[in-house]
Amino acid sequence: MIKLVEASKHDLPLIMAWRSNPLVYKGFYQQDSPLVWDCHVRWFNERNSDWRTFIIIYEDRPVGVVTIGQLDQWTPEVGYFIGEVSLWGKGVGTEAVKQGIEWIREYSVTHPHIVAVHTTIKCDNKASIKLIEKLGFKHTGQARKGEGRWEMMLKA
Repeated sequence: MIKLVEASKHDLPLIMAWRSNPLVYKGFYQQDSPLVWDCHVRWFNERNSDWRTFIIIYEDRPVGVVTIGQLDQWTPEVGYFIGEVSLWGKGVGTEAVKQGIEWIREYSVTHPHIVAVHTTIKCDNKASIKLIEKLGFKHTGQARKGEGRWEMMLKA
């Protein structure tokens, strides 16, 4: 069973450990080395109320992160990673992202300006591209150099 639980400051050491793993951060656009604690805490604290960070719980233990941001926009952004690399390719990420999208759908009931969800993925991250295509995202173009933008409509 997989569930999402809103992250707190108590989760920062674990998130930092995952994000400092070269196997994990090679999929990130703006990170090419392990994190520095002060920068990591600043990143968490400076996110405004339009961002949510969820811990992915799998078999009663934390294994990764789903982020949802830009909730003030018509197309919020979903981000994700599985920090427990032994679970890569096991469907945990797919189910966690599905639950993140469902969270956005529920949120959009009281925030009707939200009609779609998007994500950006490095062009060489084939596993992540396969995951979002399986969920129904469509490639809509380039985001930044070497990174594609993918979108999925939530409402007809």
